[in-house]
Amino acid sequence: MSLLVGLPLKLFYILFLFLRVAWPVLLALLIWLLLRRRGRKGGAATRREKASRQEPTFNGPVYTVDYEEVDETTDKEG
Repeated sequence: MSLLVGLPLKLFYILFLFLRVAWPVLLALLIWLLLRRRGRKGGAATRREKASRQEPTFNGPVYTVDYEEVDETTDKEG
């Protein structure tokens, strides 16, 4: 009779011991994942800000040059 009472009690003891240890670990893991996800979003915004800060500023007109294809046979002297 003691086996029928002692075994379930021992199993419940092991189960509750596991839950008592596991929930802080799971809570810490959840917090770590949330902070990691939050940090990843902030990193993308920071990269965009850094890229916009690194662009040069021009105080005057900006000139562009269009290149044309030159046929080599008409360009040679001879």
